[in-house]
Amino acid sequence: MIRLFFSSVLGLIAFLALLAGISFLSLKSYEYFAPKYRAVDAKVFKESEQYNEGMLRDLTELQRQYVTATDEEKAALRPIIRHRFDAYDITKLPPDLQEFYVTL
Repeated sequence: MIRLFFSSVLGLIAFLALLAGISFLSLKSYEYFAPKYRAVDAKVFKESEQYNEGMLRDLTELQRQYVTATDEEKAALRPIIRHRFDAYDITKLPPDLQEFYVTL
C-alpha cells in the first residue's frame, strides 16, 4: 500500500517535471522565434499596398498644407514633414514629392 502511494507520488512528480520542461522549451522557442516573426510582419506591412497608398496620401496632404501655409506655419510643419519623409523609402515616391522633399 505504501509502495503504491510512493510510486503514485513519484509518477505525479515526474509528470509535473515533464510539464515544466515542456513549458520551458515552449518559452525558449518563443523567445527565439518571436523576433523573427515580428521582423517578417513589419517587412510585409511596409511592403503592403495599403501602407504605401496611405503614406503617399499623407505625404501629399502634408505637401498641400505646406504650400498653403504661412511662413510661421511652414517653420512648424518642416520638422514634422521631414520626420514623416524619413520614415518612408523616398525612391517609392512620385517625382513631385521627391522634389518637394529635396527642397525642404
